Amino acid sequence: MRSYVFRRGEYFYYRRRVPSYVLPYETRTSIKISLGTRDEREARRKAAIYNDYIEDFWRSLIKANGTLNRDAAYRAAVKLAKAHGFAYKSVAEIAKAPLEEVIERVRVAAGSIEQEQVVSAVLGGAEEPGLMLGECLEKFWPLCADRLVNKSDHQIRKWKNPRSAALTGFMDVIGDKRLNDVTRSDILQYRQWWLDRIADGTAVAGTANKNILYVRNILQTVCEAHEIDKEVESLFSRMRLKELDNARPPFEATYVQKTLLNGGALAGLNAEARLLIYAMADTGARESELIGLQPDDILLNEHIPYIWIRARNDHALKTLHSERKIPLVGSSLHAFSQLPEGFSHYRNADTASTTINKYLRENDLKPTDGHSLYSLRHTFKDRLRDAGAPEEVIDELMGHKSRGPRYGRGHMLEAKHEWLKKIAFSVLH
Repeated sequence: MRSYVFRRGEYFYYRRRVPSYVLPYETRTSIKISLGTRDEREARRKAAIYNDYIEDFWRSLIKANGTLNRDAAYRAAVKLAKAHGFAYKSVAEIAKAPLEEVIERVRVAAGSIEQEQVVSAVLGGAEEPGLMLGECLEKFWPLCADRLVNKSDHQIRKWKNPRSAALTGFMDVIGDKRLNDVTRSDILQYRQWWLDRIADGTAVAGTANKNILYVRNILQTVCEAHEIDKEVESLFSRMRLKELDNARPPFEATYVQKTLLNGGALAGLNAEARLLIYAMADTGARESELIGLQPDDILLNEHIPYIWIRARNDHALKTLHSERKIPLVGSSLHAFSQLPEGFSHYRNADTASTTINKYLRENDLKPTDGHSLYSLRHTFKDRLRDAGAPEEVIDELMGHKSRGPRYGRGHMLEAKHEWLKKIAFSVLH
């Protein structure tokens, strides 16, 4: 950087000859910018910032074969404005800025009059990109590749669909407008739309909050990636709606034992659906985790039989803490003794859940409308607590993040087995 900084009179300047590989795309042969300071340390700091900008500008220029499109030119202007200590603002926004800021922008522009890009960036001369809300999803998906690693096609669809629906709903309310034109008033209008739906009973606050979060994440991700100077976080601040406690109620353990497992109530279900209920009852595992098990994840011939819930190339887990080994006891041992190779009829947890919940509803096996197959997971947790199991053991068996710091390999299979034996359901063969 030393060769790019020089002093003329009392002030320092940035000067750099345009590299030969850039000359075919650049109209200038050298770059010279006033750094506006007499302090050498400050000059080197500013020069480093400007050098990063100019190199990024050259890369964009080469990629565009010498002609930046409107979006690239705008992103370059945003970077250059930041290099000179300003947030990029349009001419209209600058006109409304405090007089001191306007004067400082004009002063910097006047000191860089030989550099057209600097003047344009500092005084708002770049045309803002016209990215529409309707184009955001196309831009968003590639930016989320890291979130979709190891997910199956079904899991990817389940991840994408609610986000796509959320942005579509947002546009239904405020219209398909330029991303840069979205205002706080638009977000408030969207929030009110959800409040109206909650009031008429067609939605709940939890659904509204998820959708608002999805929209915010899409807009924020796209703005950051495309260097659109938009304070998305501020637009969405204090938008969360108050949620009621709508957690699924657990089944009572006696109801599971006497009615679901040994009462013949499940006789009308196909064998795999029935055994999925048995497996969930004594493992507390999610439907997708059990259906995703491969034959080598089911270890029945060990001293302590267990299942190993783990991620695979085409099957991601819900969270990093979901990987775990669960000893098989009672109804879960019975289930996997019948299915040593795992579930083959159901490869989609949603289909299995829909089938079982429909059966429970049609056969009057739901104590309340809030009960579902997933309630067995809550029952499992309550049974462990009632037995006095430590919270760390419960978290590990449930696949939850531990409340305290976690050291070592976690609880041994033997210890978890002892707790599960205390709560195991019995199965009549």
